[in-house]
Amino acid sequence: MEMLNVVATYTLLYNASLMVLEGVGAAVCLDGIIDTSDTSLLCFRPFKPSLKVSLDVAWKKHQVFSKAADAFLQNLRKCLLKEHLLPNA
Repeated sequence: MEMLNVVATYTLLYNASLMVLEGVGAAVCLDGIIDTSDTSLLCFRPFKPSLKVSLDVAWKKHQVFSKAADAFLQNLRKCLLKEHLLPNA
């Protein structure tokens, strides 16, 4: 197995994508987060064999959400219910 030479890390994929565009290296990320359409200079290449990850969404109890955050969570719940990934509650 070939070892990766990790020389940098990032918290914002957009910033990493700028470095990739400048030829600094490659970014490891989840598919669909950044534009890799036909009009983009970036492309997504999945690992082989594929790697599976799980994601969690968490927030502080009694959190007051902005309208945007509330709309996001409502849409997320709707999508998860549709895909049978969230129990009916």
